[in-house]
Parts: sequence; structure tokens; C-alpha cells
Amino acid sequence: MLRENQFLQFVARQFPRSPHQINAFLEGDAELIRLDNGQVLAFTVDSIVEEIDSGLYADPYLIGWMTAVASLSDLAAVGAQPIGLLLFQHFPPGLSNAFIEQLQQGVQACCKATGVFVLGGDTNQADRLHVGAAAVGIIPDDPIVLRKGAEARDILYASYSMGQGSAFAFQRLFNGNGADIPYQPKPRLQEGRLVRKYGNCCIDTSDGFFPAICNLMEINKLGVHLECTLEEILPPSTLRLAARTGIPPWFFLAGPHGEFELLFSIPPEREAGFLAAARKVDWQPLRIGVFSEEGPALWSATGCPIDAFRIANAFFEAAGNPRQFIDTLTQIPQSW
Repeated sequence: MLRENQFLQFVARQFPRSPHQINAFLEGDAELIRLDNGQVLAFTVDSIVEEIDSGLYADPYLIGWMTAVASLSDLAAVGAQPIGLLLFQHFPPGLSNAFIEQLQQGVQACCKATGVFVLGGDTNQADRLHVGAAAVGIIPDDPIVLRKGAEARDILYASYSMGQGSAFAFQRLFNGNGADIPYQPKPRLQEGRLVRKYGNCCIDTSDGFFPAICNLMEINKLGVHLECTLEEILPPSTLRLAARTGIPPWFFLAGPHGEFELLFSIPPEREAGFLAAARKVDWQPLRIGVFSEEGPALWSATGCPIDAFRIANAFFEAAGNPRQFIDTLTQIPQSW
């Protein structure tokens, strides 16, 4: 089991579910409530705390951009149409007006790019910078797509290439900058609405590829046989970074910092219609594998087992220490 999920179950164990709530605990990236008119309200909240404290996000514009992306990506994973954002922004004394202005410009730029508005929020002072957003959206009609719902023989797709988020994090935390790795992810809202129409399950990769795929396997009690190579799933900039640093390429899929893409399943009988609809919006999703009844477990394209849950739990086991996390990954033999 994913250790983070065990911790979340402990934290939330005293809270009963609403009788109007569609998703069970951990079954969706956003929480879903059925309204009296048959529509579904989707809402989620996320904060940018660890990323600031660790130095991963230092540029105020990026902090603002990611404040919006983190919550909007959760709406994308359930195929919701955003209504808007509520911000919470706690600023330490002495933070310059220029820094705050650039942060707000980042929030607004992401909102403008996605047609979303900031509806309000809470602003206060604190001993350190603490920002985040609650996102609210609407699902006007069925079907509903959650993390749960995959079936054996479903085809596993990714919205785009993976690994860029971890590559950026490696550059920032170990080389002092992320200039070589372009990183300004976009919430895949349009793509998520297509997935809701054709897919059986969906999750965003905010925590990276391995945590995302392990969540899907754990919740659906299925395995996955991968069909793609690392060269097919990782973008060229990440492969160049791996070659330059000697880091095994698969490390950049381990998380915990992701690229905010979507990982989802399409039943084989709906694949042709899905791909035709994707072409109409100039989208080329990446087919990466097939769900199997032999699970939850992961196999490479060559049929070798991959210790996916050990990889996905590595950052938790390392208590969030980046160097210890890298050391832990080096002890995991891989065939991918």
C-alpha cells in the first residue's frame, strides 16, 4: 500500500462522508457532491508550502502560477469546468511589494490562460510565505470519472510526456537552478473533459508518475503492463539531464514533484472515438500500457517486474529528505 495513503486515512478517520458525496475517500482528485438539479459540484484545495520551504519554488511568478495550477489540475482530473478560485495568501512581514506583485501576476497569468477567475479568498500575515487555492468547478452531466473505475484490458494513457517536474526539482535542489528544464505546467482542463467522456479512470501526476500509477493500481486492484520505453515517456530535456548527470532516467518518474499531467484509462471499444476526438483539439495523448487482472503490480515493456510501490513510497520513507530519497532509489534494482 502507498504509505502516504495510510497516513491520510489516519488523518481523516474521524470524518464521515457526506451522504451527497459521490466519491469515496481517496477515489478522486477532487471531491464531488451531487446537487439537486443533477449536476455535480467539484471542489479541491491545495497549497504551495513544501515547495517554497525547500527552495524548489523561489521565483514569485512561478509560485503564483503553481498556486493556480495545483488546484485546477485536480479539477482537470475529474473533467470539471472551473467556476473559479479562492486564494489564501499569508505573507511574512517585510516581503516586498514587488515580490507580491509578481506572485499575483503569476496567479492571474494562469487564470487568464485557462479562462478562470479569482473569486476571493483570505489574506493575512504569517512568519513565512504560505499560499494556496481552493478551486470550485461544475460537472454538468454524466459520466463521472474518478481514480476508481478502471477495468482489465483498459488502455493506459498519459496526457503528455512525464518526468519534467522531477527533472526541474533535481536541477533546483542539487544544481542550484532549473534553467535547463522548462517548467510551467498547464492544467489539462480541456483534455480532462474529453477523458471524462471516454475514460474509466483518471488521476493527475502532481506527485509524479510512480505515485500516480500506484494510486490507480491500488484503488482498482489491477496491474499494468507498460508498452513504452523510457525514451518514449520522458521528454528530450529530461533525457539529456539524465545523460549529463549519470542519474538513471527512471528516477525522474519517481516523484514526489510531478508535471501535473493526466494519467487515465480508456476502454478498448472507446479508443478509436477517443483518439478521433483528441485529434480535433490537436491533442496527441501518449499510450503507455494496458491494465491487467494480475495486480496491483507493474511490468516493463520487456515483461520484467518493476518495484513500483517501493519507488512510490521512497520519498515518504526518506522523511522528505531529497538526498536520502536519491540514495534510497539507488538501492532499488530496475529493469525499465
